[in-house]
Amino acid sequence: MKKNKIIILCNLLILLTIAFCAFGAETNKPSVKTPPSAPKTVQHPIQAPPVPQVLPTQTSFYSYNPVGKPDPFKPFIEMQVDVAKKAKASKVESIYPLQREGVENFNLVGIMGDQTRRVAVVQDAANKFYPLFIGTRIGRNNGKVTNILADRITVDELDGKKVKRIILKLRKNI
Repeated sequence: MKKNKIIILCNLLILLTIAFCAFGAETNKPSVKTPPSAPKTVQHPIQAPPVPQVLPTQTSFYSYNPVGKPDPFKPFIEMQVDVAKKAKASKVESIYPLQREGVENFNLVGIMGDQTRRVAVVQDAANKFYPLFIGTRIGRNNGKVTNILADRITVDELDGKKVKRIILKLRKNI
């Protein structure tokens, strides 16, 4: 019990000593700098020299000189676009692979399912396969699969004001 009191008192004494040293160090700080119009005072060897003030005529920010340097906003690759290509590209290409080609460019390779729910599989020129359900959009003219039979699918496309019906038949392997 007596040892605990001695340890606590020693720690308290050390804490008080550190606190007084910290407060005493703040009083030895250099005084506030006087304005430039005031007469100069004699500096003590302990005090730091006065910090020069930035005059209002000087700029304190970094200036960039772009002469001889590349433009950071200019693209690395410059492409020349023909007017004819621009006219063709005015129609935006779809992000869906089924709507990048015409319906006639797809081959019907399989149909599966029963009377209530059928799925057709078509193949494009790159030999990629895509499933088709009733209501799936296909072709450049936003055609819609309207019917899936056992041996064919029917796609309806808008051609102006008329509906154009395209039938893709299942090819039998010989």
